[in-house]
Amino acid sequence: MQLAFGWYNIIELLFCLVALWMGIRDLQGKDPLIHTFFNQYDRDPEYRAMWQKKNGVWEIFNAMVLASSQFLGNFPTLSNGVRTITVIVDVIYLILYEIWEHSAD
Repeated sequence: MQLAFGWYNIIELLFCLVALWMGIRDLQGKDPLIHTFFNQYDRDPEYRAMWQKKNGVWEIFNAMVLASSQFLGNFPTLSNGVRTITVIVDVIYLILYEIWEHSAD
């Protein structure tokens, strides 16, 4: 039996669905899936609400970009451009997250 998509594409689309689900869950303000006793995320509800909104948008953005890049395979220049922009946005987001985290120290 021959599939229309390869296994790699199916796994990547499943990963996109999980990231989309996590982003929607964060935007709804649900509790995080992993609880750690040392995390400020659990101790400060205002802090958690602020980062849940930011993380929700970030996760949904990544899910949409990864899912769309599956269908842009016939346009390598566009696909590579979209992935490059995504990596740059992710790096900037993570740098800002770390700066914010350590600004209270």
